[in-house]
Amino acid sequence: MSSTEQPNASELARQLATARGDKQLIDGTPFEAIATLTDAYNMQLMAIDQYDSQRIGYKVGATNDAVQKMFGADAPFFGPMFKREHYPPDSTIDLSPGVLGGEAEFAFLCGEDFPTDKTLSTDDLTDLVASCHIAVEIVGRRTLGDGLPTLHAAVADFGANVAFIDGPAVDNWDAIDLAAINVTANTNGAQTNNGTGAAVLGNPLNSLLWLHNALRQHNRNLQRGDWVSTGTCLGVIAAVPGSTVEVEFEGHGQIRYQFS
Repeated sequence: MSSTEQPNASELARQLATARGDKQLIDGTPFEAIATLTDAYNMQLMAIDQYDSQRIGYKVGATNDAVQKMFGADAPFFGPMFKREHYPPDSTIDLSPGVLGGEAEFAFLCGEDFPTDKTLSTDDLTDLVASCHIAVEIVGRRTLGDGLPTLHAAVADFGANVAFIDGPAVDNWDAIDLAAINVTANTNGAQTNNGTGAAVLGNPLNSLLWLHNALRQHNRNLQRGDWVSTGTCLGVIAAVPGSTVEVEFEGHGQIRYQFS
């Protein structure tokens, strides 16, 4: 390949998949040049196909105005999560290059395939969701650079997902107000972040509905057994080498994890 040629989308997707598996960073310049959001999602799908792990569900990002402004976006975005980086609480996560930190989230486990032919309301979710859990998503990038990548680069790069930790189930999730639950994070015993479920599109259930509709637009759908991590309740908990992080969902348990 000459110095003036640009790699095609399939080659860029292969680079992303390899970088994820090797936990290495690659040149971000071609990804910053992705022209449209549709192009970014198409590259993401190619990267999923080339990554050597089973997809276990999806994450939703940019679920509040502040983060959308940081990305220059007017809506959330989604990305895949994989079995290879699916951890239980009290796990040690490699602080590999590009890892930005953790996000305390509510996650849903789908109990049925979601319909492809209609929009849904929150009332429909009780029959489609098997359980709701407290969770942590580890976020980061596979491309060289500081902080957040551009929106299109982040979408192509697995939606900035690095890993997923699912915690205890939330009892009676469909009968309580998830938006009102207080969430705090402590790093090495000192509080660093706090928020509520309302930070997630007003309610984590709204994020799940948004994803259902977004996937339909891309000829995909949620299926039985899929996890959906709905977006951070309290921003990004910065990754500190050797640190122990504990997130507390008031009245619904804790998740602890460490960075190597």
